[in-house]
Amino acid sequence: MKTISLLFLLYATLFSGCLQHKEQTKENQQTSKENQQPAKENQQPAKENQQSVKENEVMVYPNLSDSLHRELMVQGAVLVHKSMFGIKSALMEALQKGGPLYALEFCNTQAIPITDSLARVLNVGVKRVAKKNRNPDNETNDFENTVYKEYVMGYIQKAIPKTRVDVDKDGHPVYYKLIDVKQECMVCHGKPYVDIPNDVATKIRALYPDDKAIDFEVGQPRGMWAITFNHILIKNDKP
Repeated sequence: MKTISLLFLLYATLFSGCLQHKEQTKENQQTSKENQQPAKENQQPAKENQQSVKENEVMVYPNLSDSLHRELMVQGAVLVHKSMFGIKSALMEALQKGGPLYALEFCNTQAIPITDSLARVLNVGVKRVAKKNRNPDNETNDFENTVYKEYVMGYIQKAIPKTRVDVDKDGHPVYYKLIDVKQECMVCHGKPYVDIPNDVATKIRALYPDDKAIDFEVGQPRGMWAITFNHILIKNDKP
C-alpha cells in the first residue's frame, strides 16, 4: 500500500471513418501513431511536475515541497489514528482479561511488537519515542530531543502543540505528534505510590528497573509519535 498517490495521465484516441482499402487503413494507422508522439512528449512536463522518481520502490523527491508536506501531514494523522486504535484495543483487551498488573506485563512484552506489526501493515515506521522513556528502545535520538524540547517549551508557554513533518538524517520524512499525559495515564505515569497504586508501582519497578516515565502531571508532554515514511526519500542534491 502506498501512502503517496501519483497521478497518471490517461489518454485514449478514438479512430473512426469508413476505409475502403487495406493499404489506406495501414497508412491511416501509421499517421495516427505519428500524431500521438507529440502527446507523449507533452506528458513529460506533467511527470516532472510531480517531482518524484521511482527508484527501487522508493519515491525520490528533490525537496519537501509545500504540497508534499501537506499530504504527509494528512497521511501522518491517519496513520497515528490507526496506530493509536491498534494499541489501545490491545491494551483494553489486556486490562479486561487480567487487570492493571496483567496489562503491565502485556505492555512489557507486546507494545513494541504491536507497533512493529502496525508498521509492516501500514508500510511505514511506527514508534512512540520519549526522552523520559519507560522502555529504553523508545528513547529519542538527538534530533527528536530537539523536537521534544520544542514541545516542552510550547507547553511552558501555553502554546497549542502542533504536529509537524521533518526530514531525518537518512532523508526520510517523519511525522511527529505530541503525546501528552491524560488523566487516565496518571495511574501508570504519575507519582509512584500517590497517583500510581502501590502494587502497580512495585510491578513497574520490577519490569522496568530504569523507568523514567513517572512523576508527570496531567497535560505535560510525555513523548511523541514518530511515523517515518520509509518509501519516500528527500534528496537535496546541491552542486
